Amino acid sequence: MSAKESNQTRITGTRLLLTKLRSGSSKTLASYLVGFGTQGLYFLFLARALEVYEFGIWAGALALVSVFSGLVGLGGGNVLVVRVARSRNILHVQLGAALVYIFVSAIPLGLIAWFIGSSTSNIFARVLLLLLLSELIAVRVFDVALQVFQARDDLSRNSLCRIMGSTVRLVAVTVFFISGGNSVVVWSYWYALSTLVTAVIALAWSCKRYGSPRWNFQTLKDTWPTGIFFAIGISSRTLYLEADKFILNKYGLADAAGSFSAAGRIITMAFAPIQAIVYSSNTHFFRAGEKGAVELWRSMKRPLMFTVIYGILAAALLCLVAPLAPLALGASYSDVSTFLVWLSPLILLNGLHYLFGDALMGIGRQGARSIAQLTIAILSVAANVLLVPTYGAAASAVIAISCALVLAVLMIGLFCRAYLSDPTLSSSIAQ
Repeated sequence: MSAKESNQTRITGTRLLLTKLRSGSSKTLASYLVGFGTQGLYFLFLARALEVYEFGIWAGALALVSVFSGLVGLGGGNVLVVRVARSRNILHVQLGAALVYIFVSAIPLGLIAWFIGSSTSNIFARVLLLLLLSELIAVRVFDVALQVFQARDDLSRNSLCRIMGSTVRLVAVTVFFISGGNSVVVWSYWYALSTLVTAVIALAWSCKRYGSPRWNFQTLKDTWPTGIFFAIGISSRTLYLEADKFILNKYGLADAAGSFSAAGRIITMAFAPIQAIVYSSNTHFFRAGEKGAVELWRSMKRPLMFTVIYGILAAALLCLVAPLAPLALGASYSDVSTFLVWLSPLILLNGLHYLFGDALMGIGRQGARSIAQLTIAILSVAANVLLVPTYGAAASAVIAISCALVLAVLMIGLFCRAYLSDPTLSSSIAQ
């Protein structure tokens, strides 16, 4: 094959890959936008039903469980995505390993979470117990089912599962709200049931489509050393984003936790389009990353442009509409407007961290990413423990912005270092 033909083949392959990526991004973005609507209604109904105090308890318990939920499974689902994206014939054994890791790790991690949070208050402990059952097992199984579809580039079914999950939860909270429910404990039962239903359906669908899990001792043995870095990264990110809600509850500031969490939930919904774009790019990142940071950078330019432009515009819009928040959520959420303005930069900062962090994962630098995330998470928790008793939720807001800024800078710096040390850089410049 001549150099011209080889170059033409490479260009054609690249165009086909980009077309597929855009198609996948569109499907995933559509699911996130539908999820945006359903999550918005879910959040609105739940906030109005519980009001700020019990919503704060719910947010604090969910935050604590979410930190440990990131560790459950030891990153087996993430390893599944990486390995199956490169070699599809190992899907069944990777799925088996991921499910075993979930059930084996959920019990000890659940006991640790219970030990930490059960003494907060009686109502907090009751909510915590139900969330441990739903988040550590049902939600993790649901996530693995989605990762099966993601690994096979089946973003249509991945998107449908996401829509199903958010829809089932919306139906549950709607019935709860219409029936006059206002107890966070009663809602916890509804939540646990809805998550169990979606987990069973999603796992059954993924197995029917791509085959049942199989168990292989060697796969069980060699998956966790890689997966643990994914788990630490996910848990660390959750720790610095969510631990403040639990700490506010621990110091008896459930009202402040409710307002702060409501603002954070709105920020998370506004972040959905960025998350969709990056999520749908992951398998392409893994493939491009095999060739080095220079090749991966070419795949990052469009997602990066979208992240920056959208992050700035979304933050500005949130600041404009922030005064309307108490009108939608209820009078008890009067502090949400202020927190929305303070937290609005998180959309851009978390977007940069998320994009460049996944890029590091694509080039095999997950260890560096996880260490950076864990370091920031520990500093965040320490700062909240020291400052929340004196300054309350205002301290949590400043700490959240500071940690997001430092983490974004670290992720960008680590990727730039990998890019500059890539041996293909000199040949790329010469071309």
